[in-house]
Formats: sequence, structure tokens, C-alpha cells
Amino acid sequence: MHHELSLPSKEIQLTKAFLIRKYRLSETSLITVWLTQEHGKIKTTAQGAMKQESPFAGCLELFREVMISFLWSTKSDLHYLKEVTPIVPQDSLCAGYLTLLSASYFAELCDLFVEPSHPVPEIFDLLSRALNFLNKNRPTLLALRHFEKELAKALGIYNPCISTEESLCAAGINLPPSRKKLLTHL
Repeated sequence: MHHELSLPSKEIQLTKAFLIRKYRLSETSLITVWLTQEHGKIKTTAQGAMKQESPFAGCLELFREVMISFLWSTKSDLHYLKEVTPIVPQDSLCAGYLTLLSASYFAELCDLFVEPSHPVPEIFDLLSRALNFLNKNRPTLLALRHFEKELAKALGIYNPCISTEESLCAAGINLPPSRKKLLTHL
């Protein structure tokens, strides 16, 4: 499976995305990490996102499918977020601790295994299906194992002769500590 890397462009890019991580850049701005349908994992600055009158107010919810527009930075891997629009008005993923822990684990895996600016539509679709499942169902061990297996397959590192966990770890990346916590609750 080979994908061409997205080439930086001065044009505004528009794509479906899931916010998989966010953290402070300054007192009023955030760094947001997105898994996008067309560009893979990207980081953007959400300037002024912490201000009450921000156009991003209420739009930067983790694990929600949105359309984002952003401008590629030609100087770094930190791009400029312009707009966030929910695709379908939906409730936030808030069905409890176990659901949020599951969604967080899936997002962490995507963050760890997806290279920046590398299109991975099959992983975007996998995360979309997983989050839709969690919006309607209680997390299960079967769902966790299915996500890990499908991720390993999409990455081309799945080995049916060993456990999926071993296949993922064979890539040289430690699985998030949240996995152990999640397994004790499932």
C-alpha cells in the first residue's frame, strides 16, 4: 500500500478530521492534533481558541468528526487552523469513563502509529467506525482487539502467527499505558 505525501500548498486545505489530541500553546491558543481523511495526521495552531469569543468555541471537542480548513506551513509541521465545522450535529462522546478511555486509547494508537502528513484513509475510516461504535455501544474487549488487528493490517505489520499486541510492538513502538488500564475494566 503506497500513498503519496501531501505537498505543502499555500491554498487553504479542507478535509474531514477527528481531533485526537490538544494541548496549550499559549494562554489563549492551542495545538491541535488531527487525524484527517486526506492528509493523515496533522498538527495545527488554533490561535485564540481559549478566548470566549473565539470562532473555535465549542468546536474543538475530542473524537468528534468535523470539517477543518487549514493553511499548510512551509516552515514547520505546525499548520494554521482556519475553521472547524461539525459535519452532523451530534452529542459529544460522554457515555462514561470506559467509553472515553476506549476512545482515548484508539486515538493514542493513531497518534503513535501514523506519520505526520501521510494519507491513511483506511485508518481514518477505522477510527470513524470505532468512534461510531462507542457512540452507540458499551466498549468491549472484542472491539479493542478488532481495532488493534485492523490497525496492524492497515499499517502492514500484522502477523497472524503472533498476537496483535506483539505485531504492533514489533514496529518498535510501546503501546500506550492506557491499554493496561482499559483491559482491567473490560
